Amino acid sequence: MAPFLFDDGTFQALKITYNKPQTDNTTGYLTTQVADPECTRSVPMRAAGTSPDDKDPQLDTVDDLAFGFELKCLLPLLVKSNMDPEPHDKRRAIVTPLEDEKQRQEQAYKCLVDTIRETGQNATTIAAINKLGREERQYWESSWIVKKANSAVPLDEERALEGYVWVPIEVNSPKLRARDPETCRRVSAVLTALNSAHRLRANYSCEVHVHLGRMDGHPFSLSTLKRLATLLWLAEPILRSIRDPKSPNYNSVYTWGSELRGYSRLAKKLQSPVPAANAGNDARIRDEQLEKLLRDSITAASVEDSRALHEIWRTSSHLDLGRLLSGDERRYRRLGFNFSAFGLEDERAKSNPRTLEFRIMEGVVQTGPILGWLFISSAIAEAAVVKSDDRFARAVGRMLREKGLYTDRVQLAKTGEAPGVRLGRAFRELMEDLEVPRAFYHGLEEKIVREN
Repeated sequence: MAPFLFDDGTFQALKITYNKPQTDNTTGYLTTQVADPECTRSVPMRAAGTSPDDKDPQLDTVDDLAFGFELKCLLPLLVKSNMDPEPHDKRRAIVTPLEDEKQRQEQAYKCLVDTIRETGQNATTIAAINKLGREERQYWESSWIVKKANSAVPLDEERALEGYVWVPIEVNSPKLRARDPETCRRVSAVLTALNSAHRLRANYSCEVHVHLGRMDGHPFSLSTLKRLATLLWLAEPILRSIRDPKSPNYNSVYTWGSELRGYSRLAKKLQSPVPAANAGNDARIRDEQLEKLLRDSITAASVEDSRALHEIWRTSSHLDLGRLLSGDERRYRRLGFNFSAFGLEDERAKSNPRTLEFRIMEGVVQTGPILGWLFISSAIAEAAVVKSDDRFARAVGRMLREKGLYTDRVQLAKTGEAPGVRLGRAFRELMEDLEVPRAFYHGLEEKIVREN
């Protein structure tokens, strides 16, 4: 399972201990302690097959899987001659004598770059890249990049700390191979160093975004992308339950990341009556696992979900699928599960790598939750890639059978479970179906139960 697989097939698991909830930010995540990893199990390398109608016959394998992530947060600078508003914080406050906002930003970026470099990894800033006359994409594979986070803003809790000026920060990881034994150590080293040296904070204007793709830069095969779309369409209500329903950004007010099931062209299409000619879902789903699941679950699967899956599998190109799973309006172009890089509807989509982006994780800076979410995201991608085991079938089959038990309040009441307990159980069951080790998801499960 990705991430963090050795080339010989052994799995590198982290021991993660979740402490009591901390209240030093508004995210609700639990602070974690990450111990040295131990090799705990063996997982064979597996490859994805291709469907007969694929226009892109290359195989996707777990060795191809790669990810990168964007950490959006805030860093305080202490204005010179002011008292430290957090004197008990043992981390050194960065003092700034500067008054110009842009110069303050560059000071903050350089401090983080220096810290990352102390871990033995390459890091740079956008200003440094521009000064050399180069493009950011030239550094995607080699360097951590520190730049401005456009969405991150200080809120009342931050503004109450007099003497600080807040710099919105975005830390972009390089492209990382999921099976590389160094991947986990590299990510953990950087996040731990940044948190140990700097007073990073996250609030509901901050997020963690994960990009999933292939290490060679090619897009996933169309069949893999359709399997990903299938998983995410069905799992979206479960996966989005990691967001705090009481957060002002729950519905993506500050950041773009609305529901696939609410704002995509596919969602809008499902709101229209089914044309008589298409009432039988004439599009063949050329995936043996999914075809069997739909046959076996036809009475349990909702009409909407059955129709949605046929619409997904009806698409004949990456472009068609990317646009189907994006919204018409500009603010809904990049949804919580963002397929816009395949739809190529604006310059950003055309210039960015062909990756699927997860934009649903709320702001957090601690190492444990970020590593856990990277693992979960990559495990979802691997379930779509691999056709030689039943992870995809287990997850999709359960969601088709139990739909409504976690989305319909009336049905939920019949189970006798509190909403948070049921949502937490649905999340846990999905993680078990995807074979995600409990250490990587139980903090998120507890967050779901607590906040719902």
